[in-house]
Amino acid sequence: MLLLTFLLIQSKIQWISTADDGSNFPKDMNLHVTFPPILERHESMALGHLRPVGWQRRAESPILEDSLNIEPARFYHLFVQGNRSVAFRGMVRALDVLWTDSYLSKSYGHLNITIAKRKQRLVDTLVLLPFKTFLEQYRHDDLYMNTIIPDEMKSETPLPSLINCGTFRNRLLEPVLWISAGDTASLLFAHSKNTLHCVLDGRKDFIIFDVSNQYPNDFDLVRQSNGDLYSRIDVDLVNAYKYKSLHNLPWYWATLREGDCLFIPAFIFHQVRAHGRTIALSIDMSPIDTREDFNGNDCEKNPPVYVPLNKGNFLWRYEHGTKHLSKQTITNDDARHYLLLLLGTNDQLYKDIFREFFHQVTYELVKKDTTLPTADDIWAQLSSDENNQEYISRSRLKSVSSNVLQLLVDILQKSVRIHEYDKSEL
Repeated sequence: MLLLTFLLIQSKIQWISTADDGSNFPKDMNLHVTFPPILERHESMALGHLRPVGWQRRAESPILEDSLNIEPARFYHLFVQGNRSVAFRGMVRALDVLWTDSYLSKSYGHLNITIAKRKQRLVDTLVLLPFKTFLEQYRHDDLYMNTIIPDEMKSETPLPSLINCGTFRNRLLEPVLWISAGDTASLLFAHSKNTLHCVLDGRKDFIIFDVSNQYPNDFDLVRQSNGDLYSRIDVDLVNAYKYKSLHNLPWYWATLREGDCLFIPAFIFHQVRAHGRTIALSIDMSPIDTREDFNGNDCEKNPPVYVPLNKGNFLWRYEHGTKHLSKQTITNDDARHYLLLLLGTNDQLYKDIFREFFHQVTYELVKKDTTLPTADDIWAQLSSDENNQEYISRSRLKSVSSNVLQLLVDILQKSVRIHEYDKSEL
């Protein structure tokens, strides 16, 4: 009898420790967290060893703040050209409709969205899931939502007027919606795109490192196919003996709450922590060739306080659980514009960046049309006049003829209208 009782207890303990749903352990929803951290020094141990990122060195100062009424030209010259982060308090107003879990489930629960494990190390950690299922699990399970916001939700989501005009308007790539619960930490990473990150509800803490393009050798970096970089450093338990550069690398901080936004230039390393239930919107923009001046002919002196996200001219949209180009009719000028967006601030477009774009565009199409030209086929045509086949120069992209672009245009057109075609028409 004692043996049977022991086995039953052991079985129960094993079940609890291996359960995936975490339903017995609701996440800590506390928003009152000390940040920047108060450092603890131990004579026998390196500062911040086995502590989170940020404990290895005292923060320099808060990130610079500017007026929420900043003019787009000033923003461009000071922060985009200057490659500097800046925070704006109260830039986006409160949502017209309170996005409670019950409201989101009732209104949008049928939509498929993208979720990720707490530390998104590789693309294959992303999973498609009904929004309703995510809302039932995220307060207990170690996952969060990051998805291009579905079109159905855009009318209820704010778009900062600052980036909805002039040079910025035609460089908007995608609006990504983030929802998380508890203490959720990002990796230490750097986007290949400029980003305006706005908190709609909850709280996020940001660590911005004073480094771009010249990264410490011990950052242990991985470059992803889209150009983004991330570090293999464990952001929760830093090995301060292995990653010694964190003791010498200056960092700045910002805490964002409802309505606050933070601009982060491309390739600036940063790390983010969300606390409690947090909803945020991250708007990615293609980096700008900062040798060019700002074009603000369509920027209003007194822009409207509220602009819905569906008024934005984004490159990507989310449909049927997959990324699609937003435009439904693709012209030669559109195709050229897309290629120039891929350049960012560079003077050469490299083949691997084009391949990633082509894969994203044709992801569904290649499953139905086995005769579709490959990315390498299109690349060979575009780069036929180049001496180096690994990249295409900016001048070449600007001057490439419509005849050369036409095959790419035809593929893009089929891809954006794939759900309108019968298989026999492809």
